[in-house]
Amino acid sequence: MKKTFITIVAALSVFFAFSQEFSIIHDGLTRTYRLYVPPAYNPDSLYPLVINMHGLGSNAFEQEVYTAFDSVADTAGIIVVYPNGINQTWNISSSTGTDDVGFISALIDTLDYQYNIDLNRVFATGMSMGGFMSYRLACELSGRIAAIASVAGLQAFYPCNPDRPVPVLQFHGTLDPVVPYAGVPTTISNWVNYDLCPSDPTTFDLPDIDTNDNSTVTVYHYGPCAESTEVILYRINGGEHTWPGATIIIGITNEDIKASNEIWNFFKKFTLQGSTGIASDMAKPGLSCNFYPNPVYNLTTVEVANLSSDQFEFKIYDLAGNVVLERNKLTDSRFIIDCSQIRAGIYIAVVSTDKMRSFQKLIVR
Repeated sequence: MKKTFITIVAALSVFFAFSQEFSIIHDGLTRTYRLYVPPAYNPDSLYPLVINMHGLGSNAFEQEVYTAFDSVADTAGIIVVYPNGINQTWNISSSTGTDDVGFISALIDTLDYQYNIDLNRVFATGMSMGGFMSYRLACELSGRIAAIASVAGLQAFYPCNPDRPVPVLQFHGTLDPVVPYAGVPTTISNWVNYDLCPSDPTTFDLPDIDTNDNSTVTVYHYGPCAESTEVILYRINGGEHTWPGATIIIGITNEDIKASNEIWNFFKKFTLQGSTGIASDMAKPGLSCNFYPNPVYNLTTVEVANLSSDQFEFKIYDLAGNVVLERNKLTDSRFIIDCSQIRAGIYIAVVSTDKMRSFQKLIVR
């Protein structure tokens, strides 16, 4: 699965400039990170910061592509930073070795100096080992991190002594072959105790919107907890070691929810001072496109939603980064394309405006 993911990301890097890469020196090491600032950034306004961390063996760019959090940033008005771990790893449990907690703290300071960051709304999320690292930040940097969300990660740092109750959101597949689901109950129980939550959760199943993704979602909600915090578990029944709602499918990936949207819906409710009072309704949707049908044999209808400008571009790329179909200066959000001359395979369709972009997988039979 890892090889396939890297191949797709390498192809995408040919034509996407998602963000810019920077570096700082911390603890004698050059630490790098990618930063996405929405085009509508206004230095006179305060911006929440989301720290989005990659998994073991991955990197900041792959995390940026895989989670598509830039699209959330465009519509939510947030800044997203994708830090790189040393040797593609994070120090998730040891008090010795690489000072990743200090690095993240220094990174917050650096970005606050360069941009108008709302230091009461700094959040941490990550995939796999990045999720593990989110939990360590909640334990050791709770005075700076307002809330965390972990996808396929667990708590590995002990003893954990947060200075305040920290809201926690967890996504985990029951068939995760890398980080087994068996470890989830202990992690959730820890944070239910840390945050002084009710011991019995409210449990409900989400609608099975995509009946072809071989998975469903059950939500366990613990709350209200101390200082209006919450602990929420999204159990992905039948899911594997994947990011729900990801466009790039690398295993059994749930498509009933989009983890990136759900994470921001969760984060936006909290500050270091407590709940913002914002309900967990759906965030303003970002630019998107869908195909009917997909997979396609000849003709398919393209529907583009949430346009922010009068014109947009539509392109289809193969996995080598070559354009196989292109439409420019489009104004109609619904149109038909002919794929009969495109070879069978997997492609990436890209819709872009002057302010936003979105990509979607297209399968040609």
